[in-house]
Amino acid sequence: MAESARGQGTGRQLVEALIAHARDRGLHALLAGIDADNAVSLHLHAQLGFEKVAHFKEVGFKFDRWLDLVFLELLLAQ
Repeated sequence: MAESARGQGTGRQLVEALIAHARDRGLHALLAGIDADNAVSLHLHAQLGFEKVAHFKEVGFKFDRWLDLVFLELLLAQ
């Protein structure tokens, strides 16, 4: 996302739309896989009710460094 677009609520709107679509389809759970260093995304998902369920150390390699991957889960009310 362009730096000028950050903090405008676009990410929240997209995730909220995905949650609504998943509920409409009758899905039971949503999973998010996020770089452990991405504090902004982790915080956004936590605000929307996602809970951390797993942390995998050094499973990705990007920009000449190893990355941890965090999985978050949102159970959708039926």
